[in-house]
Amino acid sequence: MRETWAAVGAIVVKDWTRFFRQPFFMVISVIIPLVFIFFYSLIVPVSATNPIMIADEDHTPASAQFIDAMRDIRSVEAPYYEIITTDATTTREAFNDQTALAMVVIPDGFADDVAAGNAQVELHLNNINSDYSKNLRLRLDYATRLVNDQLAGPVVEIKETSWLLVDPTMLGYISTSLLLFGVLYASMVNTGLNVASEWNDRTVKNLLLAPVGRGALVTGKVLSGLGQSVLSIALVLLVLIVGFGFQPRGNPLLMAGIVLLTMLLGAGIGALAGVLSKKTLAVTSGLITVAILLFLVSGNEDSMRGLAWGQPITALWQFSLALPPTYAFGAARSLFLTGETSTLIRDLAIVASAAAVLLSLAVVALRRAYSNLSGGQ
Repeated sequence: MRETWAAVGAIVVKDWTRFFRQPFFMVISVIIPLVFIFFYSLIVPVSATNPIMIADEDHTPASAQFIDAMRDIRSVEAPYYEIITTDATTTREAFNDQTALAMVVIPDGFADDVAAGNAQVELHLNNINSDYSKNLRLRLDYATRLVNDQLAGPVVEIKETSWLLVDPTMLGYISTSLLLFGVLYASMVNTGLNVASEWNDRTVKNLLLAPVGRGALVTGKVLSGLGQSVLSIALVLLVLIVGFGFQPRGNPLLMAGIVLLTMLLGAGIGALAGVLSKKTLAVTSGLITVAILLFLVSGNEDSMRGLAWGQPITALWQFSLALPPTYAFGAARSLFLTGETSTLIRDLAIVASAAAVLLSLAVVALRRAYSNLSGGQ
């Protein structure tokens, strides 16, 4: 046993030495998650607040009340509308020139129609993005209902009991997904590179001839890959906390458990890919692609669930349920954002089982690798 762990330690030291001597390894383990963070930092503020131009052709207290209602409604993290102007001439010119994506028209006589109980406003769209258009329509409907309640009183009163003390923010939702992506990506790429580098450096023959089991070799590669991944994960977490105001709410030990199991899952994918490919360039490009696809599919399962009413999106959603990373992303969002643990045991069991299977397959593949060594090895 002592000899086995001594061999594991030697592999870890060797991989860390290579890691520090080749800065490319350090750069590649952090660059993609940081690019995604930058990308979402541009998207999230735009999706939270929609710019709008209002053509106020009535110029009465009633129209001013409606504009104030549009200006005041907001989500947890941002106003719904950024009102650019309320000047009718400017708004119509901008819309006709297609420099304004949307225009709300408060027609002349709006106040009289309010008094008569049949007032209407108009929403005009210069936009083909269905999600953006939907947001504008729903938010305008909400502002209309608020004004109607102020004028005539609500027809139905709704008493809400919140399940959560604080509603999760869009930034929190995205931050959790980006953190799990960083965890999965770093462990996959670092472990895959550590394994494939043995063939690239022509040292695999000595490694396979060492008087230790193949499980010990995989263990050493996984431990070195996980250790190297901690650096990139810490950087991603720091950027999310400072840049996105990320504040996880769950039990710290359970959150650490999700991260660790996701790292083992990623290490299993990386180790198996490294043994099968044996080429660092192919492993790097392949695992980056796989990590991004897993983020887009598994990381957006609950978003696809809301759209899975037909067409190809239903098949894509059902496919996502067959992928173990989906349950890692789901468990992390529930715990990090709300502290909810109702499905935590099931989710972690799926992730742990998948990690064990993948690591076992990597051991089997490594056992077979010696018989397939090329002449140069």
